[in-house]
Amino acid sequence: MTNDRPYLFLNRLIVVTHSGTVAFDEKFHRGVNVIRGQNSSGKSTIANFIFYALGGDFSNWTTEALKCRDVIAEVEINGATITLKRHITQGGLQPMSIFWDTYEESKKDSINWQTYPYKQGTVSNTASFTNVIFNALSFPEVKSDLDSNITIHQILRLLYIDQDTPTQNLFRFERFDLPLTRQAISEVLLGVYDDSLYTQRLAYRNAVKENDEKKRQFEGINRVYGQSGTATNLRSVQKEIELSQKELESIDIAILELREKSIVRTTTRTALNSEKIQADLIPVKNQISDTIAKINQYEFEISDSKQFVSTLEKRVEELNYSLLTRRILGELPLTHCPQCLSQLENDVQEGHCFLCKQPLTEEAEKANAKRLKQEMELQIKESKSMLEEKDRILVELYGQLPVFIEKARALQKQLDTSIEASQTTRDERIDGLLISKGGAEKKIEFLTQQIAAVEMLELLKKELAELAALTERLRIEILQKEEQQKHKFQEALQKIKEYTLFILRNDLDRQDEFRKGHIIDVNFHKDSYSLDDGNNFSASSKTYFKNAVLFSIFFASLELDFFRYPRFILCDNMEDKGMEKIRTQNLQNLITTMSERFEKDHQIIFTTSMIADELNDTDYCVGQSYDREHKTLHV
Repeated sequence: MTNDRPYLFLNRLIVVTHSGTVAFDEKFHRGVNVIRGQNSSGKSTIANFIFYALGGDFSNWTTEALKCRDVIAEVEINGATITLKRHITQGGLQPMSIFWDTYEESKKDSINWQTYPYKQGTVSNTASFTNVIFNALSFPEVKSDLDSNITIHQILRLLYIDQDTPTQNLFRFERFDLPLTRQAISEVLLGVYDDSLYTQRLAYRNAVKENDEKKRQFEGINRVYGQSGTATNLRSVQKEIELSQKELESIDIAILELREKSIVRTTTRTALNSEKIQADLIPVKNQISDTIAKINQYEFEISDSKQFVSTLEKRVEELNYSLLTRRILGELPLTHCPQCLSQLENDVQEGHCFLCKQPLTEEAEKANAKRLKQEMELQIKESKSMLEEKDRILVELYGQLPVFIEKARALQKQLDTSIEASQTTRDERIDGLLISKGGAEKKIEFLTQQIAAVEMLELLKKELAELAALTERLRIEILQKEEQQKHKFQEALQKIKEYTLFILRNDLDRQDEFRKGHIIDVNFHKDSYSLDDGNNFSASSKTYFKNAVLFSIFFASLELDFFRYPRFILCDNMEDKGMEKIRTQNLQNLITTMSERFEKDHQIIFTTSMIADELNDTDYCVGQSYDREHKTLHV
């Protein structure tokens, strides 16, 4: 049985040579899987192939392994059967090809393979195979505090117990290993990492930064206008504009009255002035029309984009429930054609579609659902990015429109006055009024320009208040989630320590401290573990201790529901560092017994040259018992 928690199981492993022949092909099952054989028969090579096929970075291949071309793994991830393929080479960071169905189906279809790079593209934003696998596992996009993405390779470092890593290290050895990366890996697998917490921390940091920038901007503009003695609130500026417009209207009336008393005569100068004003007015009106058209266009596009994003998000949500709905309702066979309403023939083979007669498989459906979900989520991300840019442009257009309108209004008044007074004479009083009129117009123009600055001040005030509320809300939510995270981490560590003590105390009587010790310390940040503040044991006891801790993490994940550990562990270190036969066989039997106690589906794969009699030649075994004459790879 499975549940909604993430899981990754290996169904089948295939290794192909350069000539196209199959060097290895074995099926794996739930529970304990044992790869057995003599030393130097190729067991570790198969373990490394599994690690590599699942996304690990590996290049230190044996001579026999380099005779092979590809390693292929059919896996089940959260209910979807997926086939993974990687090319075997001594170079690192190799890409992965993915087929969204079984291995047998992939052999029939060479077109629908999709190849993904090891790392996500920084310029083209190309998805990596880690993005695809994390998406299938329902993992969040994980970043450490150094803003470096956590990959599936990093996750596998705590799922694969290999022979090359020193016994004092929990994580598979890696050069330039950062403590913060190890901490992030452990938080993900123990279910402590909260992607919303990371997002909120980033939002809080950005909000604080934005608040500081807007505060400096507000203080700078307010100081300049305050020192100049001009108003710094919108109502005051609008009132001054109204007074100036009334003053301008009274000047215009006075000019007209004076000109009516004057001798009427026609002049060419006034007509030329009117033409100049009209020439200035036309492009301003065009700017207004263009700006209004752009505003309407962007408002329509923003509305359409929001509806598109909402539709995609709804489809993603509906896609998440589609498979569950089908499991609950079962298959609802069609009895009539939906196009012509004719009755369908009922001689269709069981498990095939009534319309297209193609086979129906739950695995293919789940794989297609996850592929569609990934494509739609990428569309949502791109659409939201475009939507933000359109919102920014719309705000700029709304800011430009009042300036254009006021400029056009002023030019229109000048034109009306020029036309009405085109046949009047000029005297000293009219000249004085015209000078006053020019001053009033300049003042209105200045005040109109000031509106933009004052509106910016008002907007900054509003944004500062909103940012203050946002930062406070985020601060409180972050504190709450950090406390929940701390509680979960302590609960997870406590369960890991309980299982570790249980495994240590069920060891043979070889290390007194294992039976008498009480305090287990597991430190993912330091990549260390200890018993009663010590780890100065024999080499074989250190190997047993390390296996005890890593298997305890695995078993704790089967018990605590908040773990993200994918219920899979691979061990190629059962009998390293001089572990005697009876001791490693005791550990094998203990791990198998503990595995059988859990009803939740899980998978354990381990290699051994000293298999316990109780496990040998049983359903636990994968493949034959290998030796130097019959190695794992047929090359």
